Amino acid sequence: MRKATNKRIENERLLSTEEDDVVRVQYHCLPIGVWLVERMGVLSRLDPVVKKKCYQILIVVLTFCCYTTYHLTRKTISVVKSTLHPACNSTGTCANPSNHCRGWEPFDSSDGKTLLGTLDYAWLFSYAIAMFFSGQLADRSNLRYFLTVGMLGSAMSASLLGLTYFLNVHQLFYFILVQILGGTFQSSGFPAIIALMSNWFGKGRRGLIMGIWYTHNQTGSILGTVIPAIFAHNKWGWSFLVAAIVMVGMTIIIFLFLVTDPQYVGLSPPKHHLEDAVDDKEMNQSSEELTIHSKRETISMYKALFIPGVLEFSLAHFFAKMVSYSFLLWLPFYIKNNEIGGHCLDTFQSGAMATTFDVGGMIGSIGAGLLSDILNARAVAVTVLLYLSIPMIFTLRKLGSANLPLAIILVFLTGVTVVGPHSVITSAVSADLGTHKSLKGNTKAKSTVTGLINGIGSMGAAFGPLITGALSSHEGWDAVFYLFMSLYFASSLLLTRLVISEVRKWRRPCYQQQSNKKAARILHNSDSESVSLQETEFAL
Repeated sequence: MRKATNKRIENERLLSTEEDDVVRVQYHCLPIGVWLVERMGVLSRLDPVVKKKCYQILIVVLTFCCYTTYHLTRKTISVVKSTLHPACNSTGTCANPSNHCRGWEPFDSSDGKTLLGTLDYAWLFSYAIAMFFSGQLADRSNLRYFLTVGMLGSAMSASLLGLTYFLNVHQLFYFILVQILGGTFQSSGFPAIIALMSNWFGKGRRGLIMGIWYTHNQTGSILGTVIPAIFAHNKWGWSFLVAAIVMVGMTIIIFLFLVTDPQYVGLSPPKHHLEDAVDDKEMNQSSEELTIHSKRETISMYKALFIPGVLEFSLAHFFAKMVSYSFLLWLPFYIKNNEIGGHCLDTFQSGAMATTFDVGGMIGSIGAGLLSDILNARAVAVTVLLYLSIPMIFTLRKLGSANLPLAIILVFLTGVTVVGPHSVITSAVSADLGTHKSLKGNTKAKSTVTGLINGIGSMGAAFGPLITGALSSHEGWDAVFYLFMSLYFASSLLLTRLVISEVRKWRRPCYQQQSNKKAARILHNSDSESVSLQETEFAL
């Protein structure tokens, strides 16, 4: 009887260990759409590997479209700027002194660019502050609910801006208040979707996957430029309302189909750090600072700062995002107010030309991610692109007005080099550091680390457009472009220690191989000497 009992216990133990790899479907955690699919048994008949690939594709598509709508709603105002503050009072080469040119109060005055910069600052500053808390909140909540609330809030703020046209609102305080509201809700997006991607994908080829996936930024920018440009010239209120309607539709899809954890559908989570090579010195330092043992324990932002590489990448991101968002929010305005080949472009044409920057950003995101995978060195890849951006920004300013084809090429190449570093830091680097080996397997730090890096970067983004508006009004656009070059140079210098560390890791295998050969040679010589001694002793 006792033997039978022991046998049954042993069988149950073996069964439980086998079920560690095949997790049961947790129906109570699934969204309604996926719950129906699982209940119908559509995917249950598939091999677990094939099933996981299907869900990974679903997650990539959903998160891609999700953040595309985030960027769609935030980019709209950059196109509408040229309608709120037309070129009548501008100092650009396309300025129109006609008294019949009208903007929208209070932005149609001589200091209209400064007021528009204030709106950018209100949005970006609230976005940056809220980002620090969004990461912490996302790690402590259901990511699907978190994204749903954030998307609905972002759509509401865009609608409130669109309604100002139909309700004839001209109070600056109202615009600033809505921008603060929008920035707060928009901060919910990135920490949550980075955590989602890390839940579904391991570190293998993360740079390339994240680089391709990060093109949602540029896709949203293109849609946020082309769609609003249709309405911007006449009924600009619809520019915001259409973007809000699209975002509400995407919110419904996210709520119905987003699976936040592979274990909910009976799949095993990815294994991180299979190929991590962390210095012993860094590991010892991080082990002293981080005392994290539970896989479900969240960490504070203070502890996240001590993860190796977080501080350097955060500060570098501060300057890189300052430049990236200045281009994002001011490039259509800059193109419209400066002659290209002796001609001035209208609102739609300048918006369409600005999309070439976003197309270049797509190539830059994919290329930077692939380069970081090939080199197995994120800091080196980012630094190379930062240095390449400096001559491209200079060339765009000096030769961009020569003719239209050359201007399009230069805007495209500038997008490649400017967006590339920003995309790697905010996606692949954030995911790597959020699952860093020093966290000892903690899976609840991804959103916090992403929020910290993106929050510090967004602080720079908050100052960039404001400085751009004020500096272009008082010192001209030459001063703005020289500032951009200086900021990218400072960003590259901040990564020097990490670049040196990664280069040393490249050389370490060579030294190891040489030392192994030397050890083998010494061992061979010692064996030869021992053999000769034995032969001598035998002869004697």
